Amino acid sequence: MKVKLNRRTIQVFEGAQVKHALLKYFIVKKLNKDFIDQTEVHDAEGHVIDHDAPLTENQKITFEEPQP
Repeated sequence: MKVKLNRRTIQVFEGAQVKHALLKYFIVKKLNKDFIDQTEVHDAEGHVIDHDAPLTENQKITFEEPQP
């Protein structure tokens, strides 16, 4: 299933949660995975969503990337 995370399309498994998409994004972008738990994620309407929230096909989510 595809989701859009910060304008980047990520392929995740069916039934994935926000935390799974974040993990894949952090690995691909070579970001420090220690920041995942501190990351505030927003849906397409700007609402904060939980890391355990389920994802749906073509869902758009955003977060502010940690600065190096």
